[in-house]
Amino acid sequence: MVVKLVGYTWLELPPLTGRKHQLRVHCAEVLGTPIVGDYKYGWQSHRNWKHLPSSKLESNMNEKFSKGNTLHFGLDLESGSISEKHPLLHLHCREMVLPNVLMALQHTQLSSECDLTKIESLKFVAPLPSHMQRSWDILHS
Repeated sequence: MVVKLVGYTWLELPPLTGRKHQLRVHCAEVLGTPIVGDYKYGWQSHRNWKHLPSSKLESNMNEKFSKGNTLHFGLDLESGSISEKHPLLHLHCREMVLPNVLMALQHTQLSSECDLTKIESLKFVAPLPSHMQRSWDILHS
């Protein structure tokens, strides 16, 4: 999926090795478009970072989330969007599919000729972190 608005592009990138480092390097060095909040590989772009001006949606969101979104050790759950001076890393594993290892072990114990390609997989899906959801909402307002 590719969505491009206001100089930002949302990409869906399937890593081959399962390492986020690969995606970060390719976006920053090969495409020349680092991931928002990637200060390791995209430091040159973030050196001149200009956050989006506040919008009406953001003001409404600030009112909505102003209470109770800070953890007891000081982590602000609502900061880090593209409207911030120092955004958090906007890299997220939305979905992960893994082989059901328990089923594979059970089948191999029963038969040495077990076809492991037919073993069921476990699928995990995670929602966007709040800072990324906020950036998405800002760009789509």
